[in-house]
Amino acid sequence: MIEARGEKPETWIVRVGCDTCKKWRAVDLDALLADRGADFSLVNRRYRCRLKPDCSGWNQFYYYSGVMRPLWDDATTDRWMKHDSQVRTTVAFIVKHLEGYFRPDHAPPGVDQWAWSWADDRERKRLMMIARG
Repeated sequence: MIEARGEKPETWIVRVGCDTCKKWRAVDLDALLADRGADFSLVNRRYRCRLKPDCSGWNQFYYYSGVMRPLWDDATTDRWMKHDSQVRTTVAFIVKHLEGYFRPDHAPPGVDQWAWSWADDRERKRLMMIARG
């Protein structure tokens, strides 16, 4: 990556964008090289979003040289789309089969989230009484 960085003009920048929260940020290539080493590459890579707390999207990398261009190829796009489709299908299957047993709403302060998620209405009342003291 150091050789590629040295060959690019100063106007060439890399940005990271999230596909879910739509946040963008410039990538400090010099800091990245210092942290990851000279052989590290951002081509065909994506990471879970770190641009916004609680975002479950993917960070993808783009380079700017007049226009924004992706740092991945068509085969990688196909692989990512297949993976994301499988994840969505699996999550939908799990949600469908856990419906009625598991309720993912947030627990009140002082109540364990897992106990709250699996509890029925009667058990939730008991958990609230325990939390209140």
